[in-house]
Amino acid sequence: MTDPYKRLHVLGRGTTAHVWLAEGPDGPVALKVAHQPGALRREIAVLRRVAHPSIAKLRGADEDGDWLAVEHAPRGTCVEWATGQPLTALVEFAARVAEGVAALHQIGIVHGDLKPANVLVADDHTPRLVDFGSVRDGRAGGETGATPGYAAPERLRSAPATIATDMWGIGAILYSLLTRRAPFSGDDAATVGWAPLATLPEPPSSIRPRIPAALDDLVLQLLAHRPEARPLSASAVAEEIRGAMFGPTRRPIVGMGKERDQLRRALVDVLGGGRSMVVLHGPTGSGRKAMIREVMQAARREGVRIVQPGDRDMIVSELGTGESCVLAMDGGAPGGESLLLQLLLAPASALILVRSDRPMLGLARRGARHLQPPPLSLEEVTALLDSVGQDRHRAEVIHRRSAGLPGAVHGILSPVPVASLSPTARTVLENLRTGALTVPALARRMDLGEHALLDLIEPMIDRGLVVASADGVWLSVPR
Repeated sequence: MTDPYKRLHVLGRGTTAHVWLAEGPDGPVALKVAHQPGALRREIAVLRRVAHPSIAKLRGADEDGDWLAVEHAPRGTCVEWATGQPLTALVEFAARVAEGVAALHQIGIVHGDLKPANVLVADDHTPRLVDFGSVRDGRAGGETGATPGYAAPERLRSAPATIATDMWGIGAILYSLLTRRAPFSGDDAATVGWAPLATLPEPPSSIRPRIPAALDDLVLQLLAHRPEARPLSASAVAEEIRGAMFGPTRRPIVGMGKERDQLRRALVDVLGGGRSMVVLHGPTGSGRKAMIREVMQAARREGVRIVQPGDRDMIVSELGTGESCVLAMDGGAPGGESLLLQLLLAPASALILVRSDRPMLGLARRGARHLQPPPLSLEEVTALLDSVGQDRHRAEVIHRRSAGLPGAVHGILSPVPVASLSPTARTVLENLRTGALTVPALARRMDLGEHALLDLIEPMIDRGLVVASADGVWLSVPR
């Protein structure tokens, strides 16, 4: 019996209970009815202990723990509600979720299963946290169903839920509000379910490019693989979420999805004590630097030691400490390949990232992985134009002018005044306006060494002022 509540229709079915829309003395409620006697005692006890605007209010309960009634949140889950909402509304909503979680933590309760399905939206567009079946006697722990794409790595390893687990949950909810997808997604539920153990989420800004940089960084920090790398306080996170809304945006990284995911997987492998060397090769402007920068930022968020390039003895010594680390190097440096071979064979837990114009076959034979960033497709250029509010009908022209090189695409979208360039850079453009030239030919014209010329034109390619051929030999200006 669930008197005085009259069941109307089922809102949801779970493994432990059904949830009904029901009518009660004070209006509609969500009525949760357990499959097994007494299964809801723990959840009822939690709801009686906590009172916060972001947590669903307990309206009634069976003293034996067979059912409970909470206020009805008619606007559905937060992801359903998020469609069409402005960024300011999404950010404020997420901040209020964090404040509700902070209220739980203040009385020693860890939710343990934060995800969009457990955050409903009231009539006034504010959140209501529900489903406290994962807490046990007000402490971390308890069983939880691992929703594919939302379970924190430690939960997949069967570790007890902690405050850090709830931080992950806040990050997953914020990620979903901003991107309309889970931090990990795909067609294979089993693969997605275990993905948090093997890789890191794609930055939200790659999916929604106009997200402020500080907000992008905060989401990824909340979703750090290592629990100890996540923020410590939900109340502080609420304020950080609000503050991050007003910062500048950064240039988004679009495309190269498989290659970027392979780098994130390599970093997670190093977090577990593994080791690998990845050679990123391709022409200037192909996205190598952006990919390396992205994984280095992820390493810093995880608290991994960054080894700075230096002389051979210093680098070898740094990698020999036994502590996991990440190192980025230029494969074209004098003596670089012999040093890289030495590092590849060293027994160190390290991710070594190598930027190169071409494949390094000697390293490949010794097991170094090679990645070549693919050019952006016409569809990816179109999506980028859509995301930054520019005319999508320009996509075909921009794709042709840039040859799909990400650096050139961004340069065309954000042109640089020629007057702001150095005299030497302007001379490069003057030489190329008469027609395409090879790197050696342009170097001779300008009386420069080829390496000096490449150092000069690389930022020009990144800014879209110069276009390099796929093999990196020919240079031209966009037409």
